[in-house]
Amino acid sequence: MTAGDLVKSSVQPLPDGGWSWHGGSGAVIWQLMFTGSGLLTGLKRFPEQRRATLFCLDPETGCALCDDVVLAGGGEAIEPVGEGWMIGLETTHRNLLYCHTFQPGGPEHQGIWALDPSSGTLVWSRPDLAFAANLGDTFLAYSSRVFAGFPERDYFLIDPLTGSVIEQIGTAPERFNPLRNAALAEDERQGVVLPVAGIGEPAGHLERIDCGASTVTARHSLMAGDEGTDSSWQSVLSVAVGSRIVYEDMMGKAGVAPLFNNFLVRDRRLFYIKEREVLISLAVS
Repeated sequence: MTAGDLVKSSVQPLPDGGWSWHGGSGAVIWQLMFTGSGLLTGLKRFPEQRRATLFCLDPETGCALCDDVVLAGGGEAIEPVGEGWMIGLETTHRNLLYCHTFQPGGPEHQGIWALDPSSGTLVWSRPDLAFAANLGDTFLAYSSRVFAGFPERDYFLIDPLTGSVIEQIGTAPERFNPLRNAALAEDERQGVVLPVAGIGEPAGHLERIDCGASTVTARHSLMAGDEGTDSSWQSVLSVAVGSRIVYEDMMGKAGVAPLFNNFLVRDRRLFYIKEREVLISLAVS
């Protein structure tokens, strides 16, 4: 597929300060994170092309500061990390976003790449380390090795702004476990409120966020198919103030699985993903 065949990313204003941002034809908006300065960053995947790229938006307007950034190695390395596909978001610190790839043949994370998401610029990279925890002023990271035929991890404290080692902690769990256990969860650290899941009506599920006077609900229902067709899931999001629904939208329909964890609230703004390609934001009271 050539660039001319793609529907490019675009933002459209909505009433009352809301916005809708289209990530591009064939995109799946995969992860969202917020930097310390409040920028909205994300990862989108293009499954048919086995391609993954990064983007950064102004959370108030939806305008893209950068888009379709390919994560590439540092120094003289120009090859895309993870073959341009196998990457993910790890954490944020101040104005930086941190990404990872995966160890060959498994789900374990490998490498740390620090980017300035407002420009898509790589700041530093440590492909030799793996992220363990964001401790605030430092990161806990480790390198994997084999000693006497057994795998073990050597832990370090590193500077989030440079990637340099501040302290080598070693392999003793009494040192690194308390540090890792004391780290805040990413949603708490980034000020994000995630939905609480529950069982709804028969063949359905509910997710809910209470936000001040508003309640945001996603209802996932299994719809019976016509004769000769399979059943499919549809996901409807609604915002209610008291018993009055003030906003409602279909997040997805005719899906083989419900669209769980596709919305969040931060700083009185709702963010949700519609039909996998579109990110929408609205103010909530």
